[in-house]
Amino acid sequence: MRELILPSFFESNVPLRERGYYAIGGTARFLARPESIADLAALLFWNREHRLPLAIMGKGSNIIFSDEDFPGIVLSLEGMQRIIWLSDEELLCEAGADNTLIAEELLKSGRSGGEWLYRLPGQIGSTVRMNARCFGGEVSAITAGILTLSLDGRLSWKPPEEVFHGYKHTALMENPEMVIAVLLRFSAQNPQEEIRRQMQAHELERDHKHHFDYPSCGSTFKNNYEAGRSSGRIFEELGFKGAVEGGAMVSRHHANFIYNTGGATAVDVLRLASRMKSAALEQAGIRLDLEVQCIGRFEQTLLDSCGVDCKPDRSDPAKGWAGLLYCPDDDDPLPPHFPRTLLNGPLVGYSALDRELPATAFVAVTQLRSLADGASDPEAPFLRWTTMHTDSALFACKPPLTSHGGTFVDGLWQYGVSELFIGDGGAGEAYLEFEMTPEGHWVALRFEGPRKRAAGYTELSADPWMRTMTMVNDEGSFGMEFSYTLLQPFISEGRLSLQCCMSTGRGEYGLFPWWNNPKKPADFHQPDRFFRVMLC
Repeated sequence: MRELILPSFFESNVPLRERGYYAIGGTARFLARPESIADLAALLFWNREHRLPLAIMGKGSNIIFSDEDFPGIVLSLEGMQRIIWLSDEELLCEAGADNTLIAEELLKSGRSGGEWLYRLPGQIGSTVRMNARCFGGEVSAITAGILTLSLDGRLSWKPPEEVFHGYKHTALMENPEMVIAVLLRFSAQNPQEEIRRQMQAHELERDHKHHFDYPSCGSTFKNNYEAGRSSGRIFEELGFKGAVEGGAMVSRHHANFIYNTGGATAVDVLRLASRMKSAALEQAGIRLDLEVQCIGRFEQTLLDSCGVDCKPDRSDPAKGWAGLLYCPDDDDPLPPHFPRTLLNGPLVGYSALDRELPATAFVAVTQLRSLADGASDPEAPFLRWTTMHTDSALFACKPPLTSHGGTFVDGLWQYGVSELFIGDGGAGEAYLEFEMTPEGHWVALRFEGPRKRAAGYTELSADPWMRTMTMVNDEGSFGMEFSYTLLQPFISEGRLSLQCCMSTGRGEYGLFPWWNNPKKPADFHQPDRFFRVMLC
């Protein structure tokens, strides 16, 4: 097997039993830990070529890995843990941020509504993906927006109502999209002493229920509220406390917990779970769904008995793959529809400082037609860039009044502008820069390397651009449309690199997607950090 080098930080031959709360699992060929959104997108594109099985784990707090070795990539977002206050009420958390760290941040700020996150095992991305709840709190109630990344590299900002579908159920559980970041909103304030008291009460209750006596993933089954009582109470009535299967045992304190008491295998846990599920249906007439997520290759009959969705293994019909984001046996996706959003989301502070930039501007880049259609009609609009804003103060620093709207303005970066950088989708350093104000003032530049203007573009002029771009200016939004002719020199193997930025003209700067450890002072001219997108 040839040696492969992944385009992000990774480890090879990683024992998964050391990564999951159950302390169970075979060895993963790769464990990848990207540290930025661009890193993660690059990894997805790399895997489109190499076609390895791909799965994502949070902190491993709700996962049971197969006993078999995993021949592909297990993706961990533990390198993406940024937590930033965008405003006094809104907290932006990358998917790898630990639930307990979020609760502690709320404590420091005197914000209430997230006390139940304290000591809740796991990371916020997984918490959102399954709409986790406990102690009367539910993540859907505090979520204002979710940033996801699809397997084909599209970065999407989703409102809560598009994601959450009720008790421990979300649209993300059926779609191969990853939660990248979450915007949480906490409008209530409380004295720190009261917040701390509630957090400590939750911790004491977890200890009282012996959550952490042995390796486990907490609740094994979801509750079925039509039953009128919890899953734990149902299994207690059925006599499952202390039930054993190999090294797996049902807790004697909480009958919905399955422990690894030492040497348990994934097969042991699932066989015990299968017995519990069957007994609930056959003896109590109650259908219960497994809450623990399975990842890897298992016996098909065992997965079926636990109600776990899987994909048949074409090399061994007796086996099935569970929990994969990408399976090499997957059929080709359906043809895309246009217009097709490549990225959209909020501009956040360049330096990742609390309240660095008002959270009132969103940007989007949309592919308007296919590559084939673009090539056949190269002068027609192919790509649209728009900025949506709700606070006029963000762009309050304006060019002189003598410059009417729509004017090409040299030195526009001194004012409040939204910016788009379009770079080479391959390894090249050439790129374009566009800047625009809400009133339609604009400037365009072409570079052959960082801050090195391309030949023929050293003197700024509107003339080279007029036939290849048009202005878009509606109420509350503004932007540009670009032709295929303009973009074609930068398209490499169907890819472009994009970076949205902004400047208020007052020394405040923003990015989307944001960067990991950006250089200071603010410098947008870093094409190696741009976000690559796949065109179709």
